[in-house]
Amino acid sequence: MNGAPRDRLVAAGRWCFGDRRGLVLWLGLVCWFGLTWRVGFFIQDTYAMANTLVALADGQLHVTELRYSLTFGSQPGLYEYQGRAYGRNYGMLALAVPLVWALEAGAAVVAPRLLLAGLWAGLGLVLVTQVAEFDRFDRGRTRAAGSLLVMALFVASVLTATDLPTDRLALVALQLSTVLAAATAGLVLYRLVARFHGRRAGLAAGATLGVATPVGFWATLPKRHTLVVALVVGVVYAFAVSRAREGDAALRARAGAYALAGYITWIHAFEALFVVGVLGAVDLLTARDRSARTLAVLGLVLLVASTPMLATNYAISGNPAQPPRLLPSVGPDAEFAPAAGETPSGNGTPMPNSTTAEGGATATPGATATGIGGDGSTPPSLLDTIRDGTDTVSAFAGRAVVGGLAALTQPDRLWHTFVRSGTIPGVNYGTNNFEAIDLTVLEATPLLGALAALPVLAGRRLRAAADRTLPPRNPRDWRPVRQTDLLVVALVAVLTVVYLPRLPLFSTLTVRYLHPVIALGAYGVWRVPAVRAALSDARWAVGSYLASLALAVAVLLGGVGGLGLAVGEAVQYNALWNLAAAAVCGAAVTGWTVSDRVPDRLVAVAVALPAGFTTGYLLLSGLVYFRYGSYAFDVVRVLADHVPAL
Repeated sequence: MNGAPRDRLVAAGRWCFGDRRGLVLWLGLVCWFGLTWRVGFFIQDTYAMANTLVALADGQLHVTELRYSLTFGSQPGLYEYQGRAYGRNYGMLALAVPLVWALEAGAAVVAPRLLLAGLWAGLGLVLVTQVAEFDRFDRGRTRAAGSLLVMALFVASVLTATDLPTDRLALVALQLSTVLAAATAGLVLYRLVARFHGRRAGLAAGATLGVATPVGFWATLPKRHTLVVALVVGVVYAFAVSRAREGDAALRARAGAYALAGYITWIHAFEALFVVGVLGAVDLLTARDRSARTLAVLGLVLLVASTPMLATNYAISGNPAQPPRLLPSVGPDAEFAPAAGETPSGNGTPMPNSTTAEGGATATPGATATGIGGDGSTPPSLLDTIRDGTDTVSAFAGRAVVGGLAALTQPDRLWHTFVRSGTIPGVNYGTNNFEAIDLTVLEATPLLGALAALPVLAGRRLRAAADRTLPPRNPRDWRPVRQTDLLVVALVAVLTVVYLPRLPLFSTLTVRYLHPVIALGAYGVWRVPAVRAALSDARWAVGSYLASLALAVAVLLGGVGGLGLAVGEAVQYNALWNLAAAAVCGAAVTGWTVSDRVPDRLVAVAVALPAGFTTGYLLLSGLVYFRYGSYAFDVVRVLADHVPAL
């Protein structure tokens, strides 16, 4: 490769990944998520998302065929307007469309299952070559051993491969999009923590996000939460960069934060409203440049980033302020057909015929065309649309905040959301065959037990301020890390409060509505000095984690096989071990914080314990607890056949 193209490629790689460690982390997380990847439907509303993706890949916003379900009524997450069914989370689906096209093009040459195996092996080989470049490894031996392992897994996948129908490729693309988003979230967290505490702490933070938090659980389960995590962490990272730069460089970073926040509107406008609001408030509070020109640029960037959402809403209902979620849901007995002149594409089931509504749109008997102009009335003016949209958003947001603040006064609700699940009174477990498979925040992420030291650290800072050794200053003069902490705390507080009225809820599994909060909590863990001190001996820290993982797998599999547990019992058994690990972690980290008698190595073991048990949960969730669909790589299926099944 010539010098100039190679230099441009290196520059692009540095812009995306930061350095080789970032690339290795990203590749490693993608390969890790693939180990337990199942091509199938775990959450029911995935059917609606997959069918909407099929339509979007064919150039339509409305669902034109039922490739993955027999009826519309069996797909929560579909909404009706003038006789047509629309999905949601279009910003998430739009990112998956190129993956659909790429996989379909590849499947025209190679069988889909072999295509996936080849992609996985290719990423594995790139990972090996990049790891071999580190000074602490022997380049030749590392490449040889790693390549041999990757090729052995590839050959085993080929020899055990079963058929994967080509009509499943849209679902594969949807899952692959969240895999890439989860890996990207880990990469961005690495770069964020590394800015303040060095690459070792950053690498540990990024890795733990993928292997020791629910981000790893939802990586192959295509829900919006994973992509929102990546974007929210990206917002925080761009904000942090902007506080360390001056002039146009700072403005570009600030604009990047608003662009990412604005894109969330196309995925979930409710969450985006609060992310944008918090970002705007903290940005104005801490920014040195508040000139009219700068604010105009940031406002324009936010508007442009929100334009896809506004355009999509307008194309669906004629009202840019009305997302599909605010439309009537498709009923259980609904039947739809393509509009005049349309034909279903692909290999899916075409929609049943129905009557034709006025204007050529199709509708079922009883369906109404009640949208803008649907009854012959004059469409509302732009001013009326903006006013109605503002009123709706204000009322909805106000109810969420008021309900969340009221929930803070309900100890039982908070206990069952953040600490202990079990069988929660008032929660409908019928959807899950009456199995208590849902975890709390601490059960799903016991590493958050390290945050028990925060009150001690906060108390020290307050005492320092009272003694005038730390004089109060204008937030614009704070260090970038303190300003970033303020943004993180504000996002955690607001995103928690607005979702509390809905929690606890069945089928959230790891309190997925608080997914961004958990990811930001992982950032907070690595801001604790004791946790970073645990990395002073890297080999000891890694060894402690591997030993904890081995202990966790042995204990959890022993409980499943020896006690004869059902699914809900096994998950709750795992939850109790996670809570115990969280308690050990919290005690050790707090002990190090208040006393110099607690050694770093003890803290390393205590921090590794919850990380190992969470990784054990992720592995057993994919191999033992929840079985659905088929493994993306059949070699994993062969291995899974030799572990206890529930």
